[in-house]
Amino acid sequence: MRIAVIGAGSIGELHARIFDSNPRCDLVAVCDANAQRARHVADSLKCRGYESYEQLLESEELDAVSIATPETARREPSMAAAKRGLAMLLEKPLGRTIRQVDALVDDLVAAGAEPAINFILHADPRFSRMKQIVAEGGIGRLVSCFARRRGTRLGIEKYAPWTDLLSSTLIHDIDMALTVAAAPAERAYAEAVVRRCAEYGCHDAVVATLRFADGSVAVFETSWVLPPTHPEPLDQAFHLVGDEGSIAIEGSSHGFAVQGEAGFTRPDMTHWPILPDGGVGGALALSLGAFVDNSLAGAPHLAGLNSARRAEAVVAAMKMSIDRERAVRLEEV
Repeated sequence: MRIAVIGAGSIGELHARIFDSNPRCDLVAVCDANAQRARHVADSLKCRGYESYEQLLESEELDAVSIATPETARREPSMAAAKRGLAMLLEKPLGRTIRQVDALVDDLVAAGAEPAINFILHADPRFSRMKQIVAEGGIGRLVSCFARRRGTRLGIEKYAPWTDLLSSTLIHDIDMALTVAAAPAERAYAEAVVRRCAEYGCHDAVVATLRFADGSVAVFETSWVLPPTHPEPLDQAFHLVGDEGSIAIEGSSHGFAVQGEAGFTRPDMTHWPILPDGGVGGALALSLGAFVDNSLAGAPHLAGLNSARRAEAVVAAMKMSIDRERAVRLEEV
């Protein structure tokens, strides 16, 4: 599959490295509005680099694109790829507001596009097994869900200038809670702490609840406030309680701990660990590999527009709840 990556920032470069190492792919080119960045990534992977996605799409013969731009610059390249009938992987979120999300989803559907949305937890073997157990009735009827996703203050420096905590970080757990729930979400309530993120107009920390139509509930906690010296770069947990059992997923280090003169660390072995040969592993590599395999086989993607829109609606309801200081029903969004 001849593929190009549009958006060669920190995540986009990982996409490019993963596709470059995938034997079922030919990484043709990368593109970034920062020409120097595009050249750097292209040179390191021995492919072509472009500053303009229009020029890239006009110049290259492609089967697929991966679009890892900031959500503020996602609509235009997505629609350009859709009009060319390319297989497409889109990073989440799909827009800055639910109106932007709906406009993009409607236009992609009208164009006949069926992109994969990169919710990488679906490719994490722990979450895959969890979904299977729940689907088989292994813990009975779902009663409650708890999700924790705490990052360090480096998240504020890296992400807050162009995105926000709910859209970029907690949306993964929201999507997963919606996936395992037996009933649709109907009401959200959220409280936020705003300190360092005040200058960016977003939140340092959020605690939220989500009620489902069958009476089950989910509780979410997320933040960008841990000190950079925290031993685990992402403090993650996902717990389910059913009326016949429970499931707990804890941490992103898989129990891997390192003690040395520089201190104690628990490296992230879950999301995109850098391998000894310089490659990229973890759930991100598995997710992108699934996109390639499913595109070539014409099979359904791990997550598509419908599941992305559901998660985006909950994010919007939580933001509305914070602003209005009350619970918000999903139909209000």
